[in-house]
Amino acid sequence: MSKATISFLSTRGRAMNIDLKLIQDYLALNLSDVTFKYYLKNTATKVPAANKQLEKARLSFCDNTRNIICMDPSIPVKLPPALPEERRLLTLVPYDYLFNEYLKFTEDPELAHKKTFFRCTHVLPGFPFFSNFLKNFYEFENATFLDDMCLPLAWDITSKESKANVRNNLEYLYPEAKGKKILTILTVNQTSPNEMTELFSDLDLKKFLDEIGDDWFLLTNNINLLEISNSLSLSYTKCFGYMKGIFGFDNLLYFSDMLVTNSSKHACTFASAKKPVYYLNYGKKHFGRYMKQFYPDLYLETAGELATLDYGQTDLSEEEARFCQEFAYDIAQNPFEQIFSLFHYQDL
Repeated sequence: MSKATISFLSTRGRAMNIDLKLIQDYLALNLSDVTFKYYLKNTATKVPAANKQLEKARLSFCDNTRNIICMDPSIPVKLPPALPEERRLLTLVPYDYLFNEYLKFTEDPELAHKKTFFRCTHVLPGFPFFSNFLKNFYEFENATFLDDMCLPLAWDITSKESKANVRNNLEYLYPEAKGKKILTILTVNQTSPNEMTELFSDLDLKKFLDEIGDDWFLLTNNINLLEISNSLSLSYTKCFGYMKGIFGFDNLLYFSDMLVTNSSKHACTFASAKKPVYYLNYGKKHFGRYMKQFYPDLYLETAGELATLDYGQTDLSEEEARFCQEFAYDIAQNPFEQIFSLFHYQDL
């Protein structure tokens, strides 16, 4: 078999996210002779002259590689159609911009039929919701959809071995979490001081931690919750931990028993765990508008509403189950094996 060259493309400021890294690691382990190339420059800066040069370089890079893997609209529409032996794989990670597009399309269907992903030869939508979304609102050039399989991270967080390894790391850093259920409050991006004050003003953290009981350990990256926790006695380290800069955000999905977040990427990925996930109204997110409209029971307007959730439940609520059905497959195929089969053929 000839030497394989596979290029990873990320031109929207997201670099190599965890899904692309997991794919790279799997292919490196299972392809006997492979070379990886990368184009990881943000082509959408605030400097028009720079963007023009970066776009030119992006098109040149893509025009000179036979096999591409990306996670967003990084493959240029201006690229010539792929040859039969070429592979251009889109692994669609559920970032916030996609929910903005969805809401716009549902409000005005005339805006649909975009060619954003037109030059992809294969599409891994990762979720039933995005499979339908792409097929209904976007145009493709004879693309093959890899349905019934989740994204690599969504698959990996259900792996017993991976879950055990990450859980061991957690308990090494936070011994008090050993044997407890984990409530994760994960927020991304910053919001204004006024919004933060309003969001957390009705949360009595001490009372909340007392009420959910010793079975739970609250883990968060939110600086406001850390500041609130400063008024607690030292004994509350048994049930509260702050992890920013200590533990990778994606790792939280491996062991969380309930996730509260404003991140569409993490919320949708966590659906594969078939555990409760809630949206916290932190910052101006398109995903928040989507959740408030379609999953109002999973939408928390303020942090004080954390106290209204059922921490003793053993089964998913009707709305929690519906969210998991839209953003996870019941019986999914291994995405690593399917991606490997795309790039493992005689004439690669």
